[in-house]
Amino acid sequence: MIQSANSDISRSLIEIAWYFGPKGLNGECCENLTLPEFIALDKICSTSNCAVQDVGYSLGFTKSGATRIVNRLEKKSYVQKIKSSEDARVCCVKITKSGEHVLMSANSRYLEQFYAIVEKMPEYTAADIVKLITAMANAIRS
Repeated sequence: MIQSANSDISRSLIEIAWYFGPKGLNGECCENLTLPEFIALDKICSTSNCAVQDVGYSLGFTKSGATRIVNRLEKKSYVQKIKSSEDARVCCVKITKSGEHVLMSANSRYLEQFYAIVEKMPEYTAADIVKLITAMANAIRS
């Protein structure tokens, strides 16, 4: 019984991650972003003077891994690399208007899909589900 429950939980989490990941939503979610690029772009958008190393921390990547992600985002014109105003040895990353548009578009689609799914679950409120998902994400981050 316990093994079956664990399998159900595991499979459900995989399906949710797949559905809300860049491969889900009928391929329309994140335009030409991979999931690490999407997470990096979100981090860059929400962090002033975002160093490449900060992007790496948010992804659990090394600085060189983060640099590759940032370089791909720069090639797609979603970010711009700039020297830190505090330390010229540090490379910071700033989101562009194009990057903001892609991020807002993806977030809007996620929300639309999320609320469409929640409507199919009348026994739960959207607020309860948001609270639970947010608590799980915060636990993962800490």
